[in-house]
Amino acid sequence: MSQPKIKYCLHAQKKQNGTTIVEAIVAMFVLSFGVLVLMLAQITAVNTSINAANQGEVTRSVQNLIEKMRSNPILSISEKKDENGNKIQYIAKNYSNYATTDLVACSNRLSIHLINAEISRCTIKATGEVEVNWSGQTLNNETDVDEFSYTLTAGQS
Repeated sequence: MSQPKIKYCLHAQKKQNGTTIVEAIVAMFVLSFGVLVLMLAQITAVNTSINAANQGEVTRSVQNLIEKMRSNPILSISEKKDENGNKIQYIAKNYSNYATTDLVACSNRLSIHLINAEISRCTIKATGEVEVNWSGQTLNNETDVDEFSYTLTAGQS
């Protein structure tokens, strides 16, 4: 009878089915970190779009009020002298019937509806200047970083 042939390998190879515990734990950490980064990017994108929507809302409201102010100013005849001492009369526009520094009254006149923000200051001057400051959405808690402002003047035209 013949003897069976025996193979000897210096490094025996064994096929691995699945992953080791260390590989699984590392994969979980990498996956968790990736999901965390994506969540942070999503939050930043949402805050940016909310700030843009609030900017648009304030701009629209202020421009609507300015148009209303321009259509109904208080007119008066004023006088000034030129460099030769000649008197020049002109029609001056005054918007004092809209003027207010009261936050609630100003907000009601503008009818602004902000998303997750509050108006911190609102003034309407007799010169026709409308200024609105509001808080915005940021990822940190610093109050001086997340302040937005919009100003528009009715002008003398």
